Amino acid sequence: MGHVEPWFRASVLGALIASAAPAQRLPAASSQCLPPPSIAADLKAHPSASAYARLGSWFAGRNQPACAAHAFSKAVAMEPDSAGYAYLLGLSLYSAGEPRQAIAPLEQSLRIDSTSVDAHLVLGSVLSRLGRRTDADLQWRLVLSLDPKSSAALEYLSRDLLVDGNYVSVIELLRPIEDTGLLSAPAAVNLSVAYTKAGLLTDAHDVLAAALRANPTSVPVIEALSAVLVMLDRYQDAAQYLSVVARQYPGDLQIQIRYLHVLVLAGDPAAEPLCQRLLKANPRQWEVLYLMGLLRENAHDFKAARGWFQKSAALNPQYADSRFHLGVVLLALDDNAAAKEQLEKAVALGFREPQIHYELGRAYHLLGNDAAAQQQLQQYQQDEKAELNKEVASAKYYQANQAQAAGNYSQAAAYYREALSVDPREPLLAYRLAMALDKTGDLAGERTALEQAIDDNPQMAVAQNQLGYLDFSAKSTDSAIRHFELAVQADPGFSRAWMNLAAAFCVQSQWEQARGALGHVLELDPGSAPAHELLRRLDTIDPQLPAHQ
Repeated sequence: MGHVEPWFRASVLGALIASAAPAQRLPAASSQCLPPPSIAADLKAHPSASAYARLGSWFAGRNQPACAAHAFSKAVAMEPDSAGYAYLLGLSLYSAGEPRQAIAPLEQSLRIDSTSVDAHLVLGSVLSRLGRRTDADLQWRLVLSLDPKSSAALEYLSRDLLVDGNYVSVIELLRPIEDTGLLSAPAAVNLSVAYTKAGLLTDAHDVLAAALRANPTSVPVIEALSAVLVMLDRYQDAAQYLSVVARQYPGDLQIQIRYLHVLVLAGDPAAEPLCQRLLKANPRQWEVLYLMGLLRENAHDFKAARGWFQKSAALNPQYADSRFHLGVVLLALDDNAAAKEQLEKAVALGFREPQIHYELGRAYHLLGNDAAAQQQLQQYQQDEKAELNKEVASAKYYQANQAQAAGNYSQAAAYYREALSVDPREPLLAYRLAMALDKTGDLAGERTALEQAIDDNPQMAVAQNQLGYLDFSAKSTDSAIRHFELAVQADPGFSRAWMNLAAAFCVQSQWEQARGALGHVLELDPGSAPAHELLRRLDTIDPQLPAHQ
C-alpha cells in the first residue's frame, strides 16, 4: 500500500460528510515544499516513483498534505498501475481539503485492487463529505464484505442509517457485534440511540455500560450513558458519571451545562453554586438562564423563576422546555391567560411529555374552557398509559431476548406477544416476534407479525425481505418480487434482499432483471459465491428462449 504516518490516515478516516465530481487540478503547492537533502539527492540521481512516494510520506508526516499530493501525483504518473500510490494521492488530496479531486485516484486505486479496506474507507469518507450518502454507504458495505468487524465501517454505516431514521437496521447491523464484545465506543453510542428510539432503554443502558468498561475515559460514551440514565430517572447515577467529565474539562461550557442540568434534575445542592459560577461567566447563555429558572422553580420562588425563563426564551425562543416551565410558573402566579399561551407554544415547538397536557388542561379549566380542559386531561391519561406500556414492553422484550439466547423460542415468542399487547405500534417488537415464530415453524403467525411490522413501518427492509422469502417459499413469486423490491428500495445496500430478488427473477425467467440484481450483490460483496454461481448458471441459459421453456 505504501507508507504514511498513522495520524495522517486516521485524520482522513475520521472525517464526515457533502457532493460533487472529480476535478483535475492539484491544490497549489506551497513554496515551502522543500524536500530534505537526502531525498532531494535521491530524486536528482534516480527520479523514481518510489523516491517521490518517500517524499510524499515525508511531507504527510509533517502535516503538509498539499506538498504530499504533488509528490504522490508524480509517483502515480510514473507507475499508474500502483494501487498504493493512487491511494496515497487520494488520501493526500482529501487531507488537503480537496475531496472532489480525491475521488479519481481513489477509484483508480480500487480498480487495481478492489480488496483495499483503507481505500474503500477513505473513498467512503470523501463521498460522505460530498453529500453522496448512498455511494458512501456502498463503500462502508464493501468494507464490511472484506472485514465484517471493521469498526470504522460499522460506525459510519450505522450513523447514516440513524440519520435516515432506520433504527431497526442499526440494531440488526450492530447487535451481532455487540454480542461478541467487540463493539467500538462510537458504534456503541449509535446502537444505544437505536435502542432508545425503539423504547429499549435497558438495552441502551447495557450496551453503553459495556462500552464504558472497555473505554473508561470515553467522553461520548459517558455523555450518552448519562442521558440514558436520565431517561431511566436515575439522576444521581447520571450526575456521578458526568462529574468525572466535568472535572476533566472545567473550561468546556457545554460539558459544564450538561453536568449542571443533571445536578438540577437530581436536586443536588451542588447545582446552585455551579449555576451561579456559570451565570457570572456567561450572563447571556440561554441554557444557563433556563437552568437557573429551574432552580428557582424547584425552590417555589415562582416570581424569580418567571424572570429567568423569560430571559432564556428571549434569547432562544424555539426551546420548548423554556416555554413549558414558563407556563407552569405563570399558572402558579395565577397568570392563567399568559400560562395558556406559553404552554400552547411549547406544544407547537414539539414538547411531548405527558405533563404538558395536564398543565394545559389546568389552564383551560381556570379560564372557563372545561371542554378543552377535559380533552387535555384525556390526552394526558392516554400519554401516561402509553409511557407505562412502553416500560412494560421494554421489560418483556428483555425477557424475550434472554429466552431466545437460551434457545427457548416458544417462550421468547410468548414474551414478544406480551410486549406487543401493550405497545402494539412498535415495529421492532413485531419483527422480533416473527423471527421467534420462524424458529418454531409457525409460518402463519410469522406472516401476521411481519405484516404488522410493515404496516407500522413500510421502510423496514428486513421485514419486507422476510415476507418476500415466505412468499417465495409459497411459490407466490410475484408477491415475493414486490417485497424484495421494497426491501432494496428501503435499504439499497441490503445484499441478501438483492440476492433473493435475483433468485425470484430467475424463477420467472426474467434473466436481464436477475443479472441486474446480481450486479448489485456483487457490487456490495464482490466475493459472493452464491452470486457468482447463479451468474454462471445464467451464462448457460439462452435468454432468447421463451419463458415457458
